[in-house]
Amino acid sequence: MPKIEAATVAEHRAMKARQVIDAAVDLLVGEGPSAVTPAAVAERSGLARTSVYQYAGSAAELVAAAVEALFVRATNDLSEAVAAAGSDPGDRIAAIVRAVLAGAKSGHSPNHAIEVEQLPPAQRERLGQLHGALMAPLVEAIADFGADDPRTTAALAWGAINGIVPMVEGGMPIEQAAARAVAFVSAGVGRTPVVRS
Repeated sequence: MPKIEAATVAEHRAMKARQVIDAAVDLLVGEGPSAVTPAAVAERSGLARTSVYQYAGSAAELVAAAVEALFVRATNDLSEAVAAAGSDPGDRIAAIVRAVLAGAKSGHSPNHAIEVEQLPPAQRERLGQLHGALMAPLVEAIADFGADDPRTTAALAWGAINGIVPMVEGGMPIEQAAARAVAFVSAGVGRTPVVRS
């Protein structure tokens, strides 16, 4: 029986799964989706390729797992930023913009160029759910401004925020980019904030 490196078999398996996903994330962020293969993940994680297949059956599943991990990290970062911003919807929108741009600057954004349509249906559905969770704080903040259709407005705002990402990646300071994106989104909302009780 192989030696386990944790207190229990379940903890050992969870640790190895994290190694696989962390390696897949590193490859996705550093080299792109085509670099995320079972062989490359095995080499990066220090595991045998057969071990990698215990956690993901294909390169597509590894890419999906890496993107899911990035979505979870980004959602957690947004949640923390929004909680720190307080109840003012304008402050929350600014915090969201800064968090998204900081994630993009560090290369840890889930918005990588992946062929989503090539993923299995269950993984596409899961990524759709994760995208909805990621956008939820922006939808709520825009709703607090009294927008008639907060989901549509948030989708447009999300496009504007992601539209400035290449400028940040090209060297524009995050605070400058965030100020411009927040001004654009605020103008698009154009409403007096309604703070929820």
